[in-house]
This record gives sequence, structure tokens and C-alpha cells, in this order.
Amino acid sequence: MKRTDMPLPMLRRCCGCLSLETGCFILCIISTLACVANIVAGAWNLPRHQEREPEDNLISMSMVMFSTLSAISNIVALFGILLKRPSHLQQSIVFNSVFILCIFLVAVVTCLFRLEEFLQLPGNIALIVVVLFAGAIYSLYYLTMINSLYRIMKMAYGESAIPV
Repeated sequence: MKRTDMPLPMLRRCCGCLSLETGCFILCIISTLACVANIVAGAWNLPRHQEREPEDNLISMSMVMFSTLSAISNIVALFGILLKRPSHLQQSIVFNSVFILCIFLVAVVTCLFRLEEFLQLPGNIALIVVVLFAGAIYSLYYLTMINSLYRIMKMAYGESAIPV
């Protein structure tokens, strides 16, 4: 029986010039720093809970929670790269996919709750769309790179690259 489904893309180099392992290490550090910045931004708004609507506090708490979980997942990927453990990369891919999706959902909900504020200036809408699109592209690239390194590590150890 012939396979008709397409495999996930597997890259050999990061950004066209770095080795896959080095590139994934740098991307993990960048992603972890982005999560820490997101945690700081969300936590900065939490102490002012008396001045804000309850929905705003819930959004901030959700962003802090999912960013923290994503940062932990990025650190697991860092240890997987350093210790050459493909199982750590596999866990990071699975969990980070879910957490990144949740972070984007929180960002979209935030935009929907503040729609009247964003509509005051047309540049705000363009900025939000560009930032969300850039974040989605970066997240897909990051997950593709980690998946490529995972598959190469699995094949190097003579195991199947298909998760069981």
C-alpha cells in the first residue's frame, strides 16, 4: 500500500547558515526570553486589580500562566538539545504547540475585548495584524526546527522518527 500523506518538513540548517543544533539552541533561548517578557508584561498589570475589569485580570493571569508553561517547555527543549535527548524535544513539541495556541487565543481575546480602543487609530489594527502574523510565522518556524532536530536525533540513534 502506498503512502499518500506528506511528511512534515525536515530542515538541515537553521536560517540557512547555522547548524540545526546551534540554530535550535538559539531559537529556544529567544523563545524563552519572549516568554519571560510576556510573563513580566502580564504580571505587571496584575497588582492593579482594583482599577481593572475582572476580564482584564483573567486575561493577564491566563497570559502569565500559558507563557510560564511555554517557557518551561522551551527549557525542556534546551536540555534536550544539550543532553541529546530526543524524548525531551518530543515532549517540548507537543506541549509547546498547545501552549503557543493558547497564547495566541488569549491575544485574540484581548484584541476582541479592546476592539473599540483599537479602532480609534487605523495603525493599531495594522500593527496588531502584523504582530500576530509575525508571531505565528516565528512559532511555526520554531516548531519546525525543533521537529527537524528531533527527527534527526531519532534517526541517528537508529530508532524510528515517528512518535510511538
